[in-house]
Amino acid sequence: PEPARAPVGHACGCPTVVRLGAFPGFAAMAQRSSQQVQKFEDLDVGALVVSTATGFVKKRPVMVSVWVLGLLLAAFANGFAVSELQEESYSIAVGNAQEVDQKELSKALANLRRAEDKHYNVKGWFWSCDDRCMAAKDKVAMAQSEVARVQEKRDMFMREARQEVGIWSVFGIRDIRNSFWKAWQAGKDMAARWTMFDAMFVMFNSREESLMSTVLQLVLQYIMNLTVGLVGACFYFAYNVYTLIVSYGEPALSGIAFFLLVMVAGVSLVGTYLMAIYGTVAGGGLFLVKQAAKNAALEGNRGGGGPPRRVQYRQHHE
Repeated sequence: PEPARAPVGHACGCPTVVRLGAFPGFAAMAQRSSQQVQKFEDLDVGALVVSTATGFVKKRPVMVSVWVLGLLLAAFANGFAVSELQEESYSIAVGNAQEVDQKELSKALANLRRAEDKHYNVKGWFWSCDDRCMAAKDKVAMAQSEVARVQEKRDMFMREARQEVGIWSVFGIRDIRNSFWKAWQAGKDMAARWTMFDAMFVMFNSREESLMSTVLQLVLQYIMNLTVGLVGACFYFAYNVYTLIVSYGEPALSGIAFFLLVMVAGVSLVGTYLMAIYGTVAGGGLFLVKQAAKNAALEGNRGGGGPPRRVQYRQHHE
């Protein structure tokens, strides 16, 4: 039935009750909002995650097995124990390397800094160099050669120590773990620096945006930066693993097997961390969407099914 309307020329001036819920458009909009909210309320996130994970495992069993193997290696692999004689030889060689590093290398680096400062002070304008400058430059080259010689001496002691125990030993695994966490921290620091610069640009360019929108934008930008930083850290870690395998003097086949196992463990750990971050952000986004749908439904119900509104028509005189 048509909703009651007051005639334009109503003479008594009495208020006429107009119920907005009587309009089909408002009722349909409120019903659609209620249906959307009900859909979000009925969504079982846990069941969705379980079903998705189950389907992924069934479709890619080999990949999942390798991923689980990598996590187990990262958590429980500690390396093989060595004999007391090997451990003593390792400790002696490492002590020799530390002595070279603390005494000879520190002295060589100090001489190099002094030579570079002297060369910088005698340089002319626009990279011009006279006889004094050339003599200072030769001293810098000599100091660099001395630093390289001392570093090679230290590295020789470290190679002797590492070759006594091997890369599969507890000492080799310890060096691998330290290298991984250094690369991990470097990737996170890089992501933090990039996000700081992004925040500066967002502050200058988002004057008309709300605070919530700005925060969400920075969160998503940090996740992207973190992904790039940790992926780059994996490549850096792979290079460090290669150099450690060479330093420990591992044979080719054994070194390749060790490299593959270490990279499986490292990539599995990084992938698990990133998936946990993505899941947390997705869960937070779903919660915000639910809250927004609830608020929209409440606003629709308030407009379509609320109390009747009284509209006062003025008295018209002919």
